[in-house]
Amino acid sequence: MGLSFTFLGSGTSYGVPMIGCRCLVCQSTDPRDRRLRASGVLRSGATTLLFDISPDLREQALRAKLDRLDAVFLTHTHADHLHGIDDLRGFTRLSREMLPLYAQKDDVDFVLQHFNYIFEDNGFHLGWGIPRLDLRVVDRAAVQVGGLSVQPVPLRHGRGSAMGYRVGGLAYLTDCSEIPETSYPLLQDLEVLIIDGLRWREHPTHFSFEQAFAEARKIGAAKTYLTHLAHDIAHAATEILLSKHIYLAYDGLVVNCS
Repeated sequence: MGLSFTFLGSGTSYGVPMIGCRCLVCQSTDPRDRRLRASGVLRSGATTLLFDISPDLREQALRAKLDRLDAVFLTHTHADHLHGIDDLRGFTRLSREMLPLYAQKDDVDFVLQHFNYIFEDNGFHLGWGIPRLDLRVVDRAAVQVGGLSVQPVPLRHGRGSAMGYRVGGLAYLTDCSEIPETSYPLLQDLEVLIIDGLRWREHPTHFSFEQAFAEARKIGAAKTYLTHLAHDIAHAATEILLSKHIYLAYDGLVVNCS
């Protein structure tokens, strides 16, 4: 069964345009230079998975005509990947079912502590006015959701950690500055690699373009898409500089694979 991945957001934590910025990209009229915070949705048959909970989730879901989810997979707990959590109530209000949210153990603990109002309503007196989430811990074991097997891929994100995910021939590896050697066997024979590529200049917690290119060569996917793009990256001017089979992501882009 085929996979269809939609980039709901392809931008860095500031989003593009940045508040108050008057650079050429932030003033660009190219729609590919308007970037919401990074996240994506994967569809296959009747199964729909959300990767990360952007603060822009409401706008992203409306744009993508997204009204149901089977599960959410969190890469890490930085605000630009988590703070749309309250908008998950739109999905659970419609489904009247608990929504599984998968994350690594430390991230599950963080969500429980910082969004305790979601989980402490034992009397259910708020009804479906809050998101109804079923937190589940992932490590290296694959998770089955509907007809899809989701393989967690441990990553380094500066001094911290993040979790990438592989489904079939597609891997989503946003917000990373290093791929541990033990994760490479999980990334063999990819059709589509989606990987953090912040900008040309190096950064302490994200891959630069050159670093992402090196990872793409090492992993050897048929196609690689750079995401989590900063505001100093103009889509049209940059993409013509990229090597064959490497592309810039943009909001609304749909990528298909098996």
